[in-house]
This record gives sequence, C-alpha cells and structure tokens, in this order.
Amino acid sequence: MNEFLFNKDDSVENRDYALASDRLVFRTLRSDDHGVVYRQFSDSDMCTFFSDPPCTSDEAADIITHYGSPDVSKRYARWGMYLRTDGSFVGTCGYHFLDRDRAQVEIGYDVWKEYWRMGFATEAVTALCGMLFAIFPVNTIYALIDPANVASIAVARNIGFTESPLLRETSDGLFLCMALRKPK
Repeated sequence: MNEFLFNKDDSVENRDYALASDRLVFRTLRSDDHGVVYRQFSDSDMCTFFSDPPCTSDEAADIITHYGSPDVSKRYARWGMYLRTDGSFVGTCGYHFLDRDRAQVEIGYDVWKEYWRMGFATEAVTALCGMLFAIFPVNTIYALIDPANVASIAVARNIGFTESPLLRETSDGLFLCMALRKPK
C-alpha cells in the first residue's frame, strides 16, 4: 500500500500505515482488530447515529475482510485509527461512494466513546480530507450526517464543511449533507 504520510519528519516506518496526524496513525484493519471492531460497531451508544444496526461478531469479521485491503483504485477504503503513543484503537475513518465522474467522494468516521470530545474526529477528518484531495481528482468531499448528531455536524463545520443538497440518493432515512470544496 502506498504511504500517505504528509509530515516528512514522521517517525512511523510501518508501511501498513496509510496516514498519520499529530496524535494518530491510520492503518488497514487486520484480523487481530476483531475485538475492537466488534466493540465499536456493536455498542448501542456508538450505533445511535449509524445507518446500520449494531453488528454481530460475524459482521465485525466481515467489516475487517471488506476493508482489510484498501486500494486507491477502489470506490472505498476504511482504516483503523490508533494512538501514536500506545497503539490504542480510537476509531475508524475512510471513504466510500467515490464518484470520479462527478469528482466527489463521501467520507465516514467514528470515534470510540472514551475518546469523544478530545478532538480526534476533527484531527482524523482533516487528515483524511487532505489525503483525498491529494490523491483523487475530486473537488468535493461530503458526509451524510444524522441531523440529530450535533457532535458530528460540529466536526464537519469546524473543518469547513457547509450544508449542501444531497450529493447522492439514499434509501435509509433523512441525512444532512455537509460538503467541503477543494481549496483553489
């Protein structure tokens, strides 16, 4: 996998890492992540604003298999986010619905509840958006957010996302579409 470490002085040498930010490293999900992925996506607090219901252990394994080999030519990729200091799992982030014809891509992110309100989502989404604008010919990055998820809306606004008409059709409820345009 290509290395997308933007900080040239970065000390992370492991090519499993897709991206790094000040406090986080992002890497592909592996089978030994099953426990934290299952915890993340089966916890009712965490799933409050997910479009999918809490997952089973088998579904957690499927998530890892699906996202375990990201490739920039695919329409999707998702990475685990880990603390640089001790490797603790913080959450996941990635992209899906890459639409090269419309020059846009949708992102998603989730932070484990022990790390809420610590700025990790903002840090992760900022790094992710920088990478996506650098590697894809996209002009717009967007997130579909449950209107009741005020924390996620605040993250998007803090980074510069603004409300937008829906950029893709959905079948699973009403979402607020927040979009970030590529800087000129």
